[in-house]
Amino acid sequence: MPAYWLRWWAKARKTAARLTCSCSAFAHPTIAVALAITITSPATAQDPRPKDVNLYVGSGAGGPYDAYARLVGRHLGKHLPGQPTIVVQNMPGASGRRLINFMINVAPKDGSAIATIQRGVPFEPLMGEGQFDVGKIAWIGNANNETNVCMAWHASPVRSIEDVRTHTMVVGSSGPASTDSIYPNVLNALHGMKFKVVEGYKSATETHIAMERGEVDGRCGISFDTLQSLNADWLRDKKVRMVLQIGLDKLPELASVPSVFDLAASEENRQIWALWAAPLKMGRPFFAPPGMPAARVDLLRRAFDATMADPELRADARRMNLAVESSSGEQVATLLRQIYATPKAVVERAAAASKGR
Repeated sequence: MPAYWLRWWAKARKTAARLTCSCSAFAHPTIAVALAITITSPATAQDPRPKDVNLYVGSGAGGPYDAYARLVGRHLGKHLPGQPTIVVQNMPGASGRRLINFMINVAPKDGSAIATIQRGVPFEPLMGEGQFDVGKIAWIGNANNETNVCMAWHASPVRSIEDVRTHTMVVGSSGPASTDSIYPNVLNALHGMKFKVVEGYKSATETHIAMERGEVDGRCGISFDTLQSLNADWLRDKKVRMVLQIGLDKLPELASVPSVFDLAASEENRQIWALWAAPLKMGRPFFAPPGMPAARVDLLRRAFDATMADPELRADARRMNLAVESSSGEQVATLLRQIYATPKAVVERAAAASKGR
């Protein structure tokens, strides 16, 4: 029997004891308990059952953010009081902006609404793109730290990053806030590359279909972990080639693939790339609306930490080929504070570069 029904039954028995009187009918304990049930039943009193928790995803079904949301959603509930059901709901639109606005302005602040969003969205206000305060959002944690790559489909004439200095590489993207747009634009602005970004694909799945059809040459902003987990056959069958990696550290398995820091010829360029690579440390960020009581935020954070350490989640992640390297909500909040302390001149140059200027 669930714990909340045990508590309710105990309350009913106490009420029955108070109601027992000298009357012969009500003196019978079974009848007294029945009367107490009538008086304190869920139909007439507050329902003690826990609410479902809605976990919103800022992109369409089938992509990497959706995969991590469903992984977390299957295990988070058992680490929350009452073990509520976690209901995953997709809310794509404007590269996550639709969801962040919903969470700030509409979502309930009682812990029944949490979300995961494209990791570039929290940095938009720093670049002058958003009007929200990231310091007020309740960051719960992130599921993975990542390194992104630029990849070309095997049929594309692009064989290395140096080819993009002389040959146009068409890449797909969901919108201007996506790293699939930002990274190619920064490469164009800082290093004279010739990327052409085609925006409007609703999900990673749509972009990949466009690659297979030859509509675009590839992508420049996909996580290598995601590629390994969701498109391992592409790597095995050499359907894609890696031309560049974006991250604060090089991946050992991509030792022969150059990093953006290998391209950076000035200190300002290195600072700009550090600014754009740092969000990858947030991996798949999870958060709750601003304005929640501190105790409730802490409860969500500790539940998230326990979920990410759960052996059952780890086993589930291995079956899905999803890498898990989590950070706490406090660590995510600290990283954001550090990035927002970047010198203004560097931020302005980075913001302009993200638009290809």
